[in-house]
Amino acid sequence: MRAFAELSENGKRMDVRFAPFNVVVKDGVKAIPGARFVSVEKGGPYWSVPLDLRAAKQLREVFGQTLTLGAALKAWGHAEVEKFKKLGAIVLVDDVPLEELKLYGKLPKLAEWLRPYQRADVSFMGTTSALNLNEPRLGKTTETIAAVYEGDLELGPQLVIAPQKALDSVWRMEIERWTPGYIATHSGLVKADFDEFYYEVDSMERPAWWVTTAEMIRRGNYPTDIEWNTFTIDEYHKTGLLRAVGTNDAKKNSKFVMAVRNITSERRYVLSGTPIGGRAIKLWSGLNFIAPETFGAKWRWATDWLEVSEDDDGHKMVGSDLREETKEEFDKYHAPYIVRRLREEVLPQLPPKLAIPVWCEMEKAQRKQYESFAADLEVRIEDHRVAANNVLAEYTRLKQFSNALCTVEVIGTKDNGDPLLKVIPTETSGKLPYLLDRLAEDGIDPEDQAGTTQAIVASQFKEYIKMVSSYLTSKGISNILLTGGTSKRDSDLAQRAFKAGNDNEGLRVCCMVTTMGVGITLDNVTAVHLMDETWVPDDQDQLSDRAVNTTRNHQVSVFTYRSLLGIEEEIYKENASKAWTNRDVLDARRRGFRATRKGQ
Repeated sequence: MRAFAELSENGKRMDVRFAPFNVVVKDGVKAIPGARFVSVEKGGPYWSVPLDLRAAKQLREVFGQTLTLGAALKAWGHAEVEKFKKLGAIVLVDDVPLEELKLYGKLPKLAEWLRPYQRADVSFMGTTSALNLNEPRLGKTTETIAAVYEGDLELGPQLVIAPQKALDSVWRMEIERWTPGYIATHSGLVKADFDEFYYEVDSMERPAWWVTTAEMIRRGNYPTDIEWNTFTIDEYHKTGLLRAVGTNDAKKNSKFVMAVRNITSERRYVLSGTPIGGRAIKLWSGLNFIAPETFGAKWRWATDWLEVSEDDDGHKMVGSDLREETKEEFDKYHAPYIVRRLREEVLPQLPPKLAIPVWCEMEKAQRKQYESFAADLEVRIEDHRVAANNVLAEYTRLKQFSNALCTVEVIGTKDNGDPLLKVIPTETSGKLPYLLDRLAEDGIDPEDQAGTTQAIVASQFKEYIKMVSSYLTSKGISNILLTGGTSKRDSDLAQRAFKAGNDNEGLRVCCMVTTMGVGITLDNVTAVHLMDETWVPDDQDQLSDRAVNTTRNHQVSVFTYRSLLGIEEEIYKENASKAWTNRDVLDARRRGFRATRKGQ
């Protein structure tokens, strides 16, 4: 058996030829994810295999010493191995001396402010495109700004996609705090000054940051004729962007995806403290964004690492977890692309968040409404019929009825003439007495106005948290309400009133929608009260992390309110499983891998 492998003409794959024909060998090559046969009619016969070290290793396993590598492929292999070794060594470092950072000679105040682990992260990100998956509140934004300088990329244009709430409160604040860079934030609410930005880019005297939202990219409302020095996506799991990049699904023709594909940059960064939401396959999208040549095919990556099965119709299904036999290699293979640190690792002096479940009995009328709907997937409220026409609607209604007895409001008319209804929660809620008790235990008691402790109260549902806010006000507990439509003024007021060391302006509770846990800091609170849960545990983690201040040694208690004997028990079980997947994929073996490699 003789086999020969060489780079393809376009330099993006490996061409493999072997003789004589052998069924076992053919099946071995065919089993390599992404391998395909090229027929005589198309210039073959030979096999075309993806160009990466994992596929090269699999080829060697198939052919052994009978495999000969062409000069171009051999040169690529040596360079790739050296790159992996170099990056794999850098990412294991937990500190870099201040004087070794290029940043120190450019922005000494920023370099001196960085903690040891941040200096190490900046050194790594200054070398390569990367996923920064550090837990929330560990300074990913500041690390990214510093990495631009560490990588000698500061003189020129920098593109950032971030949640709207984070444009000014996070990115503008940090850029203006540490650098002389010019920054234009643009969410569509304020007219962007394109001319001034182009002037700054042309001058090449300082960084020119264009910080915008995914929606503005979708509309093409950004400087489109620029080759960017860096392209960063903050909170990428929230943008919806990377789920589409590189795929061939129905989204491929959207202006948004095409815009991202056409954005060129020397370096790319992905930031998220909660990146996978209990599903390992979500990690691929970030990897594809920063290294599309290595992580080009979603299904190939899934086949390499994850549990993949087929249903009765032959449709592929990707499981949530890694395959058992791939777990040990997973961290080693992906280390050169990912920074991941936990608060307990880098700030062991901080006490962990204290999770406290609060199981609640529904009110009698609330329980009757819930059980009636659960039995028939519809319920009569006043003169109106509220029904579920799909699984999502069914789950949503059950969650709403788990929170409170509900009434309805007619807000319009459907095309068929039926009334359009909005479900409105009432104060007949089994959770509210428990909430008052827990708030009082923490010193938030209308009968004791001298207290200064503060808390966050959150719900997935806007109408429910509005009701809770009104209920607390009626009980004499001062609070502020933040929803998706909250003005910047109220958002700024909340952050000022709930920030450690500031006058709290008499506010004791911040009521907010759970998914607002991005781009806002309320770090003077000592307790977070989750009145319900989404199906993604990361949403709750993101919100509770708003109360964590890495400069204060205080413990944050997280109370999660769940109604007994209903859907919230199932959500609890599902989220516990997803949380385990998050730990298993991102953290379970990573620390052991780091310790072993550093000890070699």
